[in-house]
Amino acid sequence: MADEELEDTEAGGKNAAQAAMQEIAERELRIIMRRRRRRRLFLIMFSAVVALSALLAIALSVQTNLDFSRNMIRSPEVRIMGFDGATLEIVQGRYSQDVSLTTLPERIQNVFVVAADPDFYDHLGVSSSDFFRIFAGDERPGSTITMKVARSFFKTPKFGAGRRFQELLVALWLEFKFTKKTILRSYLERSYVGRGIFGIMAASRIWYGSPAERITLHQAAVLAAAMGDPKKYDPLLHPREAANAANEILLNLGRYKFIELDRVSALTLVEPKLNVQYKEGVISNYVIDMVMDEVAERVGYTSRDIEVTTSIDLTIQRLAQDVVREVANLRLKPKGAEQVALLSMSPDGRIRALVGGADYTPFQPNRAWDVRHYPGRMIKMITYYYAMNENSDPAQWVRDNRMAVAGWRPVNPDHEYHGQISLREAFVRDVNTVPVNLADQFGLLKVKDYAKAIGIQSPLSNDIRTVVGLDPVTLADIASIHAIPQNSGKPVQRSLVNRVSFVGTGIPVYQRVQQQVEKRLTDEAIQGAYTLFSSVTDPQLRLDRPFAGYGTQSTGASDAWFTGFSSDLITVVWAGNDDNRRIPLVRGDVELASLWRLFMLDAHDGLPIRSMIRASSQRRRENDGVTDMWKHDLLKEEQ
Repeated sequence: MADEELEDTEAGGKNAAQAAMQEIAERELRIIMRRRRRRRLFLIMFSAVVALSALLAIALSVQTNLDFSRNMIRSPEVRIMGFDGATLEIVQGRYSQDVSLTTLPERIQNVFVVAADPDFYDHLGVSSSDFFRIFAGDERPGSTITMKVARSFFKTPKFGAGRRFQELLVALWLEFKFTKKTILRSYLERSYVGRGIFGIMAASRIWYGSPAERITLHQAAVLAAAMGDPKKYDPLLHPREAANAANEILLNLGRYKFIELDRVSALTLVEPKLNVQYKEGVISNYVIDMVMDEVAERVGYTSRDIEVTTSIDLTIQRLAQDVVREVANLRLKPKGAEQVALLSMSPDGRIRALVGGADYTPFQPNRAWDVRHYPGRMIKMITYYYAMNENSDPAQWVRDNRMAVAGWRPVNPDHEYHGQISLREAFVRDVNTVPVNLADQFGLLKVKDYAKAIGIQSPLSNDIRTVVGLDPVTLADIASIHAIPQNSGKPVQRSLVNRVSFVGTGIPVYQRVQQQVEKRLTDEAIQGAYTLFSSVTDPQLRLDRPFAGYGTQSTGASDAWFTGFSSDLITVVWAGNDDNRRIPLVRGDVELASLWRLFMLDAHDGLPIRSMIRASSQRRRENDGVTDMWKHDLLKEEQ
């Protein structure tokens, strides 16, 4: 019995110990669980605070970036000024402020809905693709009308994932806050149509000479197509493309049962019916169109008056317009060249004067900025620059033979081949063999990359003949590559607009800032380039200061050029026809050289004389004590 009692006592002790241990373990587990719950609650509260703060920050950021002002009285004015602040032109009536869906027929409204967003009345403002585009690199507006309206309410256009997310939030808010009709009205009022025009009311008055309430279905479809792609479907420059796009929109109008499908064929047209309202101003409308297009890109839709400071010098611009018109009518048109264009820029790339054609109508393209022409020998300078970066001696020997290169056998204009020739003589004789052989020696892809780096923005093909003028380029391209020696060997930053701001604020929405770029032409190569240019400069041109210049005619005799420069201005002149008809009687080194000289003589009136060699050196330029137009602009930028 004693043993049993002892065993029972030991067993009871063990059970008590186990119970005590279990109680301690349970107590510790409860403490651990309590700590975990507290930690989890803290994390939840912290995450909620962070999320709420982020949402508030996003909301505040969105709110400060939005502009819901709406001027019901008048369309805002755009005051265009020269580089010195003098008013050049005041443009009015390009912004719609008065869209009313109560007076705009339902059938017209349906055209724009079908063209942009057929499911507009059925969705919540965004689509699945709008969520995916937040993380994509797509800079186009969202897929729905609401997303497009949301983008238009931001004060300044920006791109990136953050802005795309903000646009999506604003679109959802618009759908929650406003009716579909209100959103549609904003879309018709704020959408960009092209040529600095926003909204259907302004576009209808300018393109059709009629209020939007009276336009036809096809005219409405043309506007809707332009809203989708303002450049591709510009009815003034691309009437057939715009009409075809409008016809497709009308066909969809029938497919979605907004009109009877059998009516569509009667509504289609080959070209839009236009009655364009425009007037010629103080400066060429080619300049006005460029400015308004850039303002639209940098500011977007607004209700406030805008001030735009350009790099245009009014005296030089008027001179360019007068000289181009006079020489075109008296000397060039009688010889078969219907069109002339002129572009003059400072060595840092600012446009001082621009004339896009012998005359202006809104149905003609800007031949100085947008249209590409076959450059002939003007493009060959790229390979000479490249070669002189490797060896700056203009007397270096290079190959001049008819060996096939990349499947093409180059032919010199004079049909003479010397086997070996100096770089300088090759440039003077305008041979084709040397640029081709140089491009083959250094690598065509490297030469193309170099061409892009020094200012050729037009696309160049992978055909070796691109280095002798196979691919068309713009006057701005040619001016840019010839400005490099005058810009200390650095690529120019070509521009027309210096500053954009709202009237009365003084705070720039956009300010041109001189970018820091890599030097692409060595100082030794600059000296060599001047040797080449001086070798082809006709001394009979006789400016009152050091200059260089030369002319050419493209291989097919469809384009004539003259390019020349002083220490202050680089000016390119072109003559030809829009249909690329041949102009064998127009010579770049004669007729266009005369036009160039007439312009440059008066354009330099009052400017100090300075050698080009001194002007090309940044160190010498900064210490020579000479003040000129483009340096004046640089000083203003730094203030």
